[in-house]
Amino acid sequence: MNKLYVIAGLVVFCLFSTVVSAQEDADLYSSAKEAYAEADYAKAIGLAKESAASGSDMAMVLLGDIYLAGNGIPQPDPEEALKWYMAADAQDNHIAQYKIGSMYYEGHGVSQSFKDAAEWFEKSATGGYAEAQSELGLMHFRGRGIPRNYELAFKWFSLAAEQNDARAMCYLGGMYNNNNMGVRTNTLKAAEYWRKSAELGYPEAEFYLGQMYMIGRGGIARNIDSAMIWINKAAVDGNAGAQYYLGEVSLKKNDMEAAKSWFGKAAGQGHAKAQQQLDKINGPATAE
Repeated sequence: MNKLYVIAGLVVFCLFSTVVSAQEDADLYSSAKEAYAEADYAKAIGLAKESAASGSDMAMVLLGDIYLAGNGIPQPDPEEALKWYMAADAQDNHIAQYKIGSMYYEGHGVSQSFKDAAEWFEKSATGGYAEAQSELGLMHFRGRGIPRNYELAFKWFSLAAEQNDARAMCYLGGMYNNNNMGVRTNTLKAAEYWRKSAELGYPEAEFYLGQMYMIGRGGIARNIDSAMIWINKAAVDGNAGAQYYLGEVSLKKNDMEAAKSWFGKAAGQGHAKAQQQLDKINGPATAE
């Protein structure tokens, strides 16, 4: 009987030691993350490496982020970043898988490959990571690196939207608003998704919601004031379509300074019509 008590005591001690160790590891990672947020990169790297050495996959992801951005080191080191992300992937870390996919998508530190990017995004998305689900949905939507497939785009956007991914919600709104995107047109659903996305601050959805108010669509009563509130918000948040729209509104009001400002902002993002309007306002360039 005494032996049983001794064994039980040893088991409890071992379990307690494991909990303490896990807690210490968690504290190390939290401290590393806090140091990184405070731009104390040397401290962040030291703590993150200590935490990673004890097996923390999130510390490995943090180190990948540090080396990819080049914070606290002479210059960005994407190869070293990839090593840390791959180490975290070995523990099935879905954030790391998404970041590896992003590196392949951008050709950052690796040869650009949309096909490889899609494979990594799918690995992460299947694990439930919302950003990867949204990104994979977009790749299927555009047919980039993989065949265009609206059904799969809708699937992945829907899963991401369940986790409040604003971009996914915006694209779902667009799919419901269009007759040719694999789902039956439903303007009520379109407006619902655009509103949710807009309320999360997604500029494109803000613009689309403003347009819904402008014409009175998707179960939304026509309301010019509400329309302009959302369109202005979209423009301020950087949506080129909204900026172009406000440029046109300013032009009709003969407010040339405002028109030039809005057209200039949109043109700076590659909006061709905004550039054309800006050229008309400024007149033909004169030879020096």
